[in-house]
Amino acid sequence: MNFRQINKDILRTVNGRFGDFTGHLDRDPRVRFVNDEARSFIAGSPRRYDDIQISLIDTWAATAAGAFVLSENSLYTVEAWTTFLSRLTDDGVLSVSRWYFRDRPDEVYRTTTLAVEALGRIGVQDPRKHLAIVRNMRIANRADLPDGVGTLLVSRAPLTDPEIAALEQEAQRLEFEVVFSPRHSADPMFERLTAGGDLAALLDAHATNISAPTDDSPFFFNMLRLRDVLRLDLLEAGKQTHNVKAVATLALLLMIVTVLTGLCIVLPLWLTRHRTPLRGAGPLFIFFIAIGLGFMLIELSQMQRLIIALGHPTYGLSVVLFALLLSSGAGSFLTSNLSAATVARAGRVRLIVLLLVLAVFGVATPPIVHAIEPAPTLWRIATSVAVLFPIGLMMGMAFPIGMKVAAERSEALTPWFWGLNGAASVLSSVLSVCIALTWSISTAFWAGVLCYAVALAAFSVAARRPAIY
Repeated sequence: MNFRQINKDILRTVNGRFGDFTGHLDRDPRVRFVNDEARSFIAGSPRRYDDIQISLIDTWAATAAGAFVLSENSLYTVEAWTTFLSRLTDDGVLSVSRWYFRDRPDEVYRTTTLAVEALGRIGVQDPRKHLAIVRNMRIANRADLPDGVGTLLVSRAPLTDPEIAALEQEAQRLEFEVVFSPRHSADPMFERLTAGGDLAALLDAHATNISAPTDDSPFFFNMLRLRDVLRLDLLEAGKQTHNVKAVATLALLLMIVTVLTGLCIVLPLWLTRHRTPLRGAGPLFIFFIAIGLGFMLIELSQMQRLIIALGHPTYGLSVVLFALLLSSGAGSFLTSNLSAATVARAGRVRLIVLLLVLAVFGVATPPIVHAIEPAPTLWRIATSVAVLFPIGLMMGMAFPIGMKVAAERSEALTPWFWGLNGAASVLSSVLSVCIALTWSISTAFWAGVLCYAVALAAFSVAARRPAIY
């Protein structure tokens, strides 16, 4: 038996400080404790398991405001569950427990959709025969707590009549309830979700988003669609409103940042136009806004994507920041030899190369992330740095190239270009999360590529214009 824990301090506490209380399971030769991220460990393991259990694996540390819905979770995606099912024995079971809200059990609906999609990927034609859901509704003792816990059982092989009978008998003994099995369904929604066929119309008609998350959109806890962000009935009904309120808060934050950018940058610039001529500076303004938006869209989207490959949010943050900041600094340094006479032509060439590098990166990264998933942590970190370094190197050249042209064409406006670039970066840090949550991580990345394409066009126009002192 393997117990996987991502935090080694938890293992040390359980087996050390509280070892006498827990019975020192670490001394049992049948039990093995593993300090690793679960998905990476299972993907790299040659063994097959009789049971893989995922019991409420998340944290409420940030959930007071529902902030956890903005975090990626690599355990609750179709690709992850396909990996888990492939590592089960022929009659093995994947057991997943999530909070069960009596009025709207959306988390359990979503795990059901996940199971159906994952079973389809391993060739199962009739998912209903492979699923059972048991709920315990006796845990809530406060109004703000979930009503209960629902456990989804996913079997590689169809559940047999004796297995279903044993499950029902055990549920009755524990005073649990079997709400779904191949025999019956206490909730018509479970029956519709497991009926097979195209679920698109059913999922789209549901009040919240219960479609199966993927590695490209691994936000299991985000169930609020962008079009519903102002729906008060979703924001105020039920106990699980913290999830939808967090997304509404994010939308409000985006509006606030946009307004503050206008008030602190655009408005003062407009009010001082009589002292600082703006005519002809439009392409440079667009350039610096575009590269500010583009850099953060690409940085944050890759941070979100590589968290899945690296297996730990801390690694995702530190590796991506280290690789991009180091490489972009190197790229900026490599522009120091460009003179005023050569910067226009050389700048266009380097921006074109940047777009080509980003295009190759965008196409190649998803298969690379999938390929390195079972590799040791050190290899995953090294590969991530190697993949990120070229794009960081080229993106780091854009700002100094733009400033060289700006200093030649409109030196009086260079402080405003700095300000606009910084404001665009702040705005983009929120915008990137909004795009990834609403559409996908890939969409956020390609939006960043589009920003750099706009920057190239604006740079080409600005480099041909005369000085506007």
